[in-house]
Amino acid sequence: MDKVKEISLIGILAAVNIASRIALQSLPNIKPVTSIIIISVMLFGLGFGIKLTLVTTLVSNMYLGMGIWTFFQILAWIVICLLTQCLMDFFKRIHKQPHLLVMAVFAFLMGYIFGFIVSLDKLMIGGPSLFIVYYLSGLLFDTFHAVGNFFFYLVAAPILMKIFMKNKSIVI
Repeated sequence: MDKVKEISLIGILAAVNIASRIALQSLPNIKPVTSIIIISVMLFGLGFGIKLTLVTTLVSNMYLGMGIWTFFQILAWIVICLLTQCLMDFFKRIHKQPHLLVMAVFAFLMGYIFGFIVSLDKLMIGGPSLFIVYYLSGLLFDTFHAVGNFFFYLVAAPILMKIFMKNKSIVI
């Protein structure tokens, strides 16, 4: 993918992510961001997903608020990018495309991975006891994130893949 197309596509997808984080901020952890990042890694690779993560997090947090959590949000989405790439490499080795439902379950699980990693800032700030209390009290919100990811993936993946496959010159 040439750089202009890559920058344009990152801008478009980041704009969707940023707008959704801001517009849906009243809903606890229910946003399409994680699903869109997973789909972007599936279609365009690890580097693309990491760039999308950085732009999405930094720009949306300029509006939503910056703090130590920003670093952990970036870390969480980068870990999700890495796990997605590993899963895609596995499917490539067995010469199969991942089924929509398999990837929706994967997106569901990534809600819990995200919540765990973002909670690690409390380990640094207050030690293991604060981390455990904070993490356990946030499990309901991680569940909202996971369920949201599942449904956003089921809706967004077919649409985005159809759009990008229709114009094969966009896809690497």
